[in-house]
Amino acid sequence: MRAGGDRWWANDGTLAGVYYGIVCQNKDDELKLGRIKVRLPWLDQGDVDQAHWAQIATPMCGNKFGWWMIPDVDDVVAVMFVGGDIGQPIVLGGIWSQKDKPPEPVTDGKNEFRGYKSRCGHRMLLDDSDKPKVTFRDKTDALQLSIGNFAKGGSGPNAHELPKPQGAGDKGVGACSMTGNLNILCPSGKLTIEGINVEISADDKLDINAKGNLELKGATTTMSSSQASKYEGATVNIG
Repeated sequence: MRAGGDRWWANDGTLAGVYYGIVCQNKDDELKLGRIKVRLPWLDQGDVDQAHWAQIATPMCGNKFGWWMIPDVDDVVAVMFVGGDIGQPIVLGGIWSQKDKPPEPVTDGKNEFRGYKSRCGHRMLLDDSDKPKVTFRDKTDALQLSIGNFAKGGSGPNAHELPKPQGAGDKGVGACSMTGNLNILCPSGKLTIEGINVEISADDKLDINAKGNLELKGATTTMSSSQASKYEGATVNIG
């Protein structure tokens, strides 16, 4: 008698079809192939040692590259077997349930948003509404990088508008830090900022420092101050 009885098995001793399984181990110390162990319907809850290592089918993979998403322990997955062989299980993907619900519901039937949400809440959002955009957000929603239309489009929990400076226009690339610092570093190369118009402003203090020469050029140059101005240097030449 096979484990769980004969009702799971075909007449030739193979396993056909797709089965629900529960992840019971995701640390592949032996081969380090990202395999997981899955508890299947015919195994008792504590019968982890009888579970076979299962490979994970991914949208794309190759030598040290690809889509790397390992399920958590207790996640529900869909499993089938290569050639019906119980020793060669493959996980096809995860299954949402009443216990493990999707990140966001489709509330209006338009299905305008797609993306990825991590366990702690980081999100990659593809907005296919009439105001399309791509947004990366951290779990606090205070840090984000966005490309596309700044205005709010669509409806539902994922509909959002993007913070932008005054006069920035309707579309573009936005990097926003609502509660912390925003750093742009180029320690070993050249950082170039170009545009038809380039504006740099600060609500408090603006510092421009150079360890070498500092050059300010323009067809016309205007420098003004509402208070006293001070110019210092070993030699100061004006005109």
